[in-house]
Amino acid sequence: MKIDLKKQSHSYHHGNLSRVLIDTAVEIISEQGAKDLSLRKIAKRAGVSHAAPYRHFKDKNAILGAVAKEGFEMMLRQTQERIARNKGNELDHFAISGLSYIDFAVHFPAHYRVMFGTRLENSYFSEEFKPESIPVFKLLRDIIMVNQEKGFLKEGDPHEMAMAAWSIVHGFAMLRIDHHIPDKEKDENKVRDRQRTVVLTLFSGLRPE
Repeated sequence: MKIDLKKQSHSYHHGNLSRVLIDTAVEIISEQGAKDLSLRKIAKRAGVSHAAPYRHFKDKNAILGAVAKEGFEMMLRQTQERIARNKGNELDHFAISGLSYIDFAVHFPAHYRVMFGTRLENSYFSEEFKPESIPVFKLLRDIIMVNQEKGFLKEGDPHEMAMAAWSIVHGFAMLRIDHHIPDKEKDENKVRDRQRTVVLTLFSGLRPE
């Protein structure tokens, strides 16, 4: 993601400094990762004083938390919009949620890495980032429950089934963004087929016997 510094300056003067700082943080994370991110680096890249970021974020963890929160909101909105456009049944919605998850990771890897970074003591993760609290996880669990009621998926603890589904698509998403699964010749059809195979494999394990 490239940030237009002229647009940054324009936004800053209109009171949108927090937006500029988040966008700049995402840009730096895309290039260098989050480990060495600092408010000083963000301020320098954004073209503002070193003190300016502290008006909105008390420290590095605060801005990382903002990036994670924004990422979860974007992921949820994308998934909901795709489901709303689909004319199929609830089982199709289950597939859409998995494919949407992977697509989000691939298209927004900087957000994704922050969203699922290592949970260390005193990190930017708060209670709102636990699986039970993440809206996109709740959506997946609710979709599973509806599918169970209709007999499309086997009986069982919907929370545990959601965790299993999440683990599979998360693992595949990480393999994609870390380039362990190369996109041969950048053939989009092959990439989509591979992702569908992952979701269908998940289906086979959760369908009634």
